[in-house]
Amino acid sequence: MRLDRTVRFEVEAPLDRSDAVAFVRDVAASLRDDELLSDVANGPGSTVEARLPVSAGWLGRRSLRFRSRLEPTPRGARLVGCELDDRPGWARVDGEAEVTPLATGGSRLAYRLAVEVHLIVPEPERWGGRALTRMIERTADAMLQRVADRFPTAVRCAAERYAATVAPPG
Repeated sequence: MRLDRTVRFEVEAPLDRSDAVAFVRDVAASLRDDELLSDVANGPGSTVEARLPVSAGWLGRRSLRFRSRLEPTPRGARLVGCELDDRPGWARVDGEAEVTPLATGGSRLAYRLAVEVHLIVPEPERWGGRALTRMIERTADAMLQRVADRFPTAVRCAAERYAATVAPPG
């Protein structure tokens, strides 16, 4: 089973352009405040790794691993998701974050993320199996929506904390 979700949002951050670019390129720093993601870390080389929770009906709550390659861009960064073969499932996260300086100070951070969840579920053989598959799909999709809804607040909080470390009040 494959579920797709696209997440787009913008947040204002109290960071100048260069600090904002550094922030979006440090995915572990920018996403670690999301309460639903776990084990967010900058992996070997230029990779980012984390676990994404998905409730899948009778299969229960699963924590699906994803790994993405980080590519710097002139205005931020791009994530290129890696294919995994974890069982009972895995996720792929692609996306881009762009920084735009604000005339009033600070920066606007624009995110676009494409999340694919791959779950291995039994093949539905009868009507009951098809209904169960639809229930798993609806439950997992609702969990994915909750994760997506929390991203803007998590990124805004992380940006404020990051700003305090690069320009401590003085």
